[in-house]
Amino acid sequence: MTTTQAEEQKAFEQAAADGFASESNKPFVNLSVLGTHLLGEFKQAVQDRQETEERWLKDLRQYRGIYEPDVEAALDKNRSRAFVRATRVKVKTVDARVADLLFPANADRNWTAEPTPAPSLDRETKGQIAAALQQDLGRPANQLELEDAERKFAQSRADRMTRVMDDQLVEARYKETARQVLHSGHLYGTGILKAPLVERKVRNKFVLEQGKWVMKTISYVVPFVAYVPLWRWYPDMSATTLAECNYNWETHTLTRDGLAQLANRRSFNGKAIRDFILANPDGSSEVRAYDTEIRSIGDRTTSKQIKDGKYEILERWGWLSGELLEGAGFEVPEDRKHETFFANTWMLPTGEVIKCVLQPINGVTFPYHLYYTDKDETSIFGEGFASIMRGDQETINAATRMVLDHAAITAGPQLEANVNLLAPGEQTDEVYPFKVWKRNGEQPGVPALRVIELPSAIEHLFPIVQMFQNNADDTTAIPRYMQGQNVNAGAAGTASGMSMLLANASIVMKDLLTSYDAVTESFIGALYKWNMQFNPDDSIKGDYDIKARGTASLMAKEIRAQQLDQFAATIGPDDAPYIKREALLRQRAQAHDLTSIIKTEDEVKADQNSEAAKQQAELAQKLQQLQLQQAEANVAKVMGEVQRLAAEIVRIHAAATKTNVDSAYAAMQAGAVATERAHTAAAGDAILKSSGFKEATPAEPTPGADSVPPVEAGPVPPIQTDDRDPQGGQVGANVGEMAGIHTNRIEG
Repeated sequence: MTTTQAEEQKAFEQAAADGFASESNKPFVNLSVLGTHLLGEFKQAVQDRQETEERWLKDLRQYRGIYEPDVEAALDKNRSRAFVRATRVKVKTVDARVADLLFPANADRNWTAEPTPAPSLDRETKGQIAAALQQDLGRPANQLELEDAERKFAQSRADRMTRVMDDQLVEARYKETARQVLHSGHLYGTGILKAPLVERKVRNKFVLEQGKWVMKTISYVVPFVAYVPLWRWYPDMSATTLAECNYNWETHTLTRDGLAQLANRRSFNGKAIRDFILANPDGSSEVRAYDTEIRSIGDRTTSKQIKDGKYEILERWGWLSGELLEGAGFEVPEDRKHETFFANTWMLPTGEVIKCVLQPINGVTFPYHLYYTDKDETSIFGEGFASIMRGDQETINAATRMVLDHAAITAGPQLEANVNLLAPGEQTDEVYPFKVWKRNGEQPGVPALRVIELPSAIEHLFPIVQMFQNNADDTTAIPRYMQGQNVNAGAAGTASGMSMLLANASIVMKDLLTSYDAVTESFIGALYKWNMQFNPDDSIKGDYDIKARGTASLMAKEIRAQQLDQFAATIGPDDAPYIKREALLRQRAQAHDLTSIIKTEDEVKADQNSEAAKQQAELAQKLQQLQLQQAEANVAKVMGEVQRLAAEIVRIHAAATKTNVDSAYAAMQAGAVATERAHTAAAGDAILKSSGFKEATPAEPTPGADSVPPVEAGPVPPIQTDDRDPQGGQVGANVGEMAGIHTNRIEG
């Protein structure tokens, strides 16, 4: 942490301490006069609220399904004691619906901090904006440009303030606290949110010092919120609104350790607190009338109540007159003694004041923010659903008991027994299957037992229960189909009818949300003022308007989401050509806060281009595969043709070989014939020449060939069939390919 940051942190803590008087060093004055006056005021406030407490106890019993003590005492022990907990169903239904609308799952805020239409900026800031704008434009900006730049500057600061406040609410667990406020409002009629308060927190942080990481303990002050149970809050019962109250009292029950820690804070009178603890070592909590009843309702009647080690401390927020403050020792200017001053006062049960400081936050008086279910001008407290439907709840219970009692009476036959005809000792109040009834011998024609059938009227009684259940729906304006019950009669039997009914029922939800808007604006406004006064970060500060948003808008958005879903479900194939599917999808996603899952137009175009490129690449790949397959097929075809030609060549070669062999063999035979019979050679040559044969290389003329006399025709000498060769060798009859053909020796 730098020196500047440390100084800012120290200044912030000191400002928060002084503003909320949590670390004040002001000396205490004599406050006995003030304490006596305030203690009497508190006792009067307790007495004035007792009648309202009786109504709250009835609300709590009704919610938990417990009869009032006088009703319980009047019920016959042999009759039904059934309690239909319809009140709990109504309250839980509204709790869930309102909380879901106020704090949707998308974490959308139900408030905004917006700059005022004419942002209020100091002269130095305006000069800086004008200089920066002139540097960007290269010329002096005109009035419109300056105003636009100032609005943007103010909006940027408002956005930072919103983020800071949102972070503070998350750290303070605002949603969980708000749910408790809502439940109190729906059950009792009034829910109380107390804020902003401050608390000092400590956290460990690692910082780099001289090359080493060292853990430092940092103390800081942050605002927080709190839920105040109605039982602990005592307002000025003479007023009907918070603004009209002169005071609000709140009781705190602390342990001994908690009270001792309070004594360590310099804004409190530590000596008075320590003396009080020593004088009351076992505690000093006072048991009030409602405490016993609440313990009984919650099955805690046996737990310890008196001297349980707890201490009750009183806190007061309200106005004090100048005369009263002067009498208590405060210095009040002469010209302001007629005024009243808003102060925060803490007091022990004995009436001893242990703290008294004037208004902590400028512009903020009561730190309480009230949420009402049903409010009128009769009281500062509202009326909850338990009180609204009390009559219907009682009649539902009475009708249900009547149905159950009648069903029990008519569940089986009644028996009439003539005890004079039964055997001595026969028990007439014991009936069980296969029982044998013993009787005496008197009046044999008269039955000792007779069955009496009672008529059943269940079908006439049960509609009474349904009638009062329907009346409870009308009284509370919370119909049962909002609870998830499948009501399919009437308009609820169709989708459009159900949509219409839900839209009408949402009017009540809208009214409740509008009631919480007042809490939001009051509470968030007080938190904004706290940050403006005590937060050291000047970059978030400005003149802002705190507006509650999301009640009416969230309600309208939910109704629109239902309508869009139902419309989309009714679209048929014939309607599809007339529907802008993309626009419908975007509106449905927007209504359900799911816009993040819908692609933008640029993303769709990019995906389309990517898809087209992908398809083109796939087509090129398929074409290449087809070409490869075709080439492979062509190669296979060519190879087949080559193999066929090769086979044909082999066949032709074989045929040629055979032909050559045959020719050679024939030539050999012819040569043999010509050798043995020389006169046939000329005839062979003549035959060859006549067939077109030409000798490639003419042979040299044989000497004396021309002197050979021509062959004269004559009788062919007989062929001898011996196998002897002219030189004396044998000529085999199975030689060569022509095995089996005998070569005859030619005699010359």
